[in-house]
Amino acid sequence: MCDFDEGFILCTCKDKEKPIVHNKNSRRYKREQAASPKVYLWYLSTFKEYISDDEPLIEGEYQLPVTDIGKGLTDEWVLLNLNDRNCFDVDYTPQEGDNLVIRDAYQEWDYLSFIFKNGGWEKGHYSRFSTITTLTMNGEVK
Repeated sequence: MCDFDEGFILCTCKDKEKPIVHNKNSRRYKREQAASPKVYLWYLSTFKEYISDDEPLIEGEYQLPVTDIGKGLTDEWVLLNLNDRNCFDVDYTPQEGDNLVIRDAYQEWDYLSFIFKNGGWEKGHYSRFSTITTLTMNGEVK
């Protein structure tokens, strides 16, 4: 996959059939993954509700969003594109509180996160421990 200097599309890839991987621990699979180009995934979730701090959903630690996940996908570049045009390959109108996350397919801890607020996308994320969201759609960044 090339750099995203010319922009990107958030593809839902509904027509694409996913390949079957028989043994993810094999040396052959690992060599193929090392030689293949980077894949970036995205998902969109809708805000439902906050949970009080005295009764969290789960306890633990989680990684905060980063500013750059590689191949030209920085938080500023993605924000510029999101607020300038419709980057989705389906008919989608953002709703207040929608959360878009873009991440490397093989490194889940490196991700960009954006929330739709006041009519535009902004950098931001929801706490996984005190927020209930519903997955709306997902796919691959092209």
